[in-house]
Amino acid sequence: MNIKNIASYIIGLTLTLAIYGLSYPADTEAQFLPLQVAPARQEITIDPGQSAAINVRFFNLAEFPSSGFIRAADFIVADAAGTPRILEDVDQTSPRFSAASWITLPFDRMSVAGNDKVSVQATINVPADARPGGRYVALYFEPGSSIPTSVTAPQEAGASVAQRIAALIYIRVNGPITEKALVSRIFAPTFLEYGPINVEADILNKGDYHISPKGSIALKNALNGFVDQKKLESVNIFPDSLRTYTDEIGTKWMFGKYTVELVAAYGSTGQVITRSIDVWVFPWKVALAVVLALIILYLGGKTLYRRLIIRENMLESEIKKEHEEIKKLREELKQKHS
Repeated sequence: MNIKNIASYIIGLTLTLAIYGLSYPADTEAQFLPLQVAPARQEITIDPGQSAAINVRFFNLAEFPSSGFIRAADFIVADAAGTPRILEDVDQTSPRFSAASWITLPFDRMSVAGNDKVSVQATINVPADARPGGRYVALYFEPGSSIPTSVTAPQEAGASVAQRIAALIYIRVNGPITEKALVSRIFAPTFLEYGPINVEADILNKGDYHISPKGSIALKNALNGFVDQKKLESVNIFPDSLRTYTDEIGTKWMFGKYTVELVAAYGSTGQVITRSIDVWVFPWKVALAVVLALIILYLGGKTLYRRLIIRENMLESEIKKEHEEIKKLREELKQKHS
């Protein structure tokens, strides 16, 4: 297995676990099956009124066969971590981004033999009046012995139901679209004793198609000089969704006022979004210790200085007294000889 296949396998299993965990209740007992899908995600651009074919391969890495159902459903990304969630209830699906009804599958049941694969070629038929923008569909395989009727009742799919494995399909309908995003929130502690600074930022996509912002979080000092910079993780942000970015920036030893600034470009025209926040870093314990040490040195030096001055004055007084006595003796001797 080469590096490309290993990477595809890891991505496929990750999407499987993410989608399964959001599609079924946490207390559902499940037997994990080593299934893999490739490609795990794919993007396709289609004109209104046109059709296109997509191919998805499902691999069974176990020794025993796996049988079940193949379905197409819309999915959304509703959390800040970017986890996809399949929507089987049409009432939960926004018509703006729905495309499951556009998908035609060659069959609705299939069996994948052990150590084998099944290729599914689906057709996408875009209505002539389709609105330009993004549509998001999951093409998934669900092992089981009976057709599931509800996402909230996985027991009806049979005891052999273990999980769903899905390929995510990003459909872009050609035409003029709105590209709009903003930094809806940026947070960092207002005051810190030591660095680095923990930063959280949310980028909200208010456009018609998913974006992948490119940019960085920079740290500047009070003189507007760069102290540190961290590159934003390259991730997709779906329409009407936000993604939270977290990072540490700066070093342990910092002093004064700093500015944390997020700058990112997105969309086909490279639009720029930015937002900043000010943070004060002041190691007050160290500063207090330094001040106390200086005070002690000052008081000690002042006391020593006073003692030296007093001693010097005493010596001068004694020398002056001796000079006067010597002078007096000289005068006495002078009078005696005269």
